[in-house]
Amino acid sequence: MIAQPDPAPFLPRTRSEMTARGWDQLDILLVTGDGYIDHPSFGVAVIGRVLEAEGYRVGVLDVPELEEDGSGWTRLPAPRLFVGVTAGTIDSMVTNYTAAKRKRRLDVYRPGGVPGRPNRATIGYTAASRHHFPGVPVVVGGLEAGPRRLAYWDYWDDKTRRSILVDAKADLLVWGMGERQVLEIARRLSSGETLAGIRGTCELVRKEALPEGVRIVPSFERLVEVPELHIDLFNAVREENSPSSRPLAQEHAGRWLLQHPPGPPASQKEIDHWFDLPYRRESHPDHDAAGGIAALEPVRWSINTHRGCMADCSFCSITFHQGRGIQSRSEESILREAAALAEHHDFRGTITDVGGPTANMYGLGCKLLEAGEACLGRDCLTPEPCPALRLDKTTEGYRRLLALVKGTKGVKHTFVSSGIRYDMLRKKNGELLPLHHDLVKNHVPGRMKLAPEHASERVLKAMNKPTFEVYEEYEADYKSECKELGRDQHLINYFIVGHPGTTIEDAVLLFEKLFARNYSPEQVQEFLPLPMTRANVQYLLGRDPLTGDELYVPRTMHERKVQKALVRWKAPESRPHVIEGLTAAGREDLLKRYLRHPAVRAGQRGVKGSKRGARKGAKSGARAAGMDLDTCG
Repeated sequence: MIAQPDPAPFLPRTRSEMTARGWDQLDILLVTGDGYIDHPSFGVAVIGRVLEAEGYRVGVLDVPELEEDGSGWTRLPAPRLFVGVTAGTIDSMVTNYTAAKRKRRLDVYRPGGVPGRPNRATIGYTAASRHHFPGVPVVVGGLEAGPRRLAYWDYWDDKTRRSILVDAKADLLVWGMGERQVLEIARRLSSGETLAGIRGTCELVRKEALPEGVRIVPSFERLVEVPELHIDLFNAVREENSPSSRPLAQEHAGRWLLQHPPGPPASQKEIDHWFDLPYRRESHPDHDAAGGIAALEPVRWSINTHRGCMADCSFCSITFHQGRGIQSRSEESILREAAALAEHHDFRGTITDVGGPTANMYGLGCKLLEAGEACLGRDCLTPEPCPALRLDKTTEGYRRLLALVKGTKGVKHTFVSSGIRYDMLRKKNGELLPLHHDLVKNHVPGRMKLAPEHASERVLKAMNKPTFEVYEEYEADYKSECKELGRDQHLINYFIVGHPGTTIEDAVLLFEKLFARNYSPEQVQEFLPLPMTRANVQYLLGRDPLTGDELYVPRTMHERKVQKALVRWKAPESRPHVIEGLTAAGREDLLKRYLRHPAVRAGQRGVKGSKRGARKGAKSGARAAGMDLDTCG
């Protein structure tokens, strides 16, 4: 047996680990509310490894509040160049609270799942960094900071808040995917240069320092005074989101926030380099005693093939973070990772996912998207996929890739667990693409993930999703093919409740579709109006910022609970809310059928028949609530 080389050490999270490397100082310190996982699915690991590869000494100050004696912030010394702050992989308010604004009891990104991340962690971590490392520049970034780079309406406070750069009092904000930006920041600080004018960043400047041709957007004060101006702000952000865009400027009480446009898309060579870095694909051993970090397990044996998403779903912030353009890795880079996984001592032969934000977008694009531009007057996928995407030709690359990964020595199974866009699995004439057949035959781990999101045409239009008829057509073809192959494979469908545009009639329509299928999913995504999304403006104003259409908005928690119950209609605790919803919609016909359903009758007997049954029903409801997918999907 050939001895494998020792893996690269973790980036140091303690002074003793610095000493083991022979370091007496750090160049850069990365602060995060997550436990440290050295895996390319986690931003801090990527940024740290990218900087390390350029010769910088990088430390990771993860979960700094974990030590009860407050010593977490003294675990590592002040860095020479800057402190990089992120709330973590996900917005801290989403990790701390459900969409119903209830405190979560589990944080899968922290050791042992124990919660404790501060609310609006970017702000708190920046203040603590200023205190513990005085005089050191602080740069903020990540999925909390990026979408809040300009003034935004906040769901948790129900008000418009200032840019997080203003509230956090950081020196600079990095938005989007930050590898290039942090390298440029490190280079400039090393050479004594200023941080002004870096693409993909925001800074605070005086009015006289605004560049010529800058686009002025409504100020924070005007947004508070006239909420309808959030439409103007949204459209400005959407229109100035490419390398050729103008900078945006927004006033905050006499100070001006300046957003610089993004740089050109990363080259495939750059993307390959970032993913080829020596990640250990493990959580730091300091967290083993707590039980490790649960967020690692779903992705430990996965391969990320690309970045970006052209779908532009109204409720999702990926478009304004990773971008519309698809930045794909080369086959060679992906196969190197597959081979490395196969050689890992814990690998058991199954690569759980070969995908990205949407798996079958690998390799897709057009001349505009490849340059980082977009057709502002034409959506890439709705009402149907744009002909410029050449789906029937370019998806062959993904099909070939899956076959190559599956053929890697030591790999027994190659699955696709990322979501699939079913409206991208057909040729122009409606015939299913060969990729569909390969997925069903070789790459479905028992269940394929799809996201129809709703059944109402009105709601789906507000979401910027294809009609339910498109889903139903694919559903029938999928089931038919599984039957022909003799495969017991199912569909996992994701649905959103409470999205702007959803009336009780729309909610009942979705119930009717699910009831006809005898299908009652446990996982239901409760809508969250995330900052910088189209749906955020829809929720705030009851109007679509692009079409101007008026939208009904279900705002009360009770109404959202009724809509959720209509999706989870088999759950015993849903019964009174289902009855309420069907009665309110005047659907006594459905109500009679619902009450006669065997699962509903059995569930009601279990809840009413004994204390044990009542406890069981309550626990089932608690488990389902804990599994809600409250982030964008």
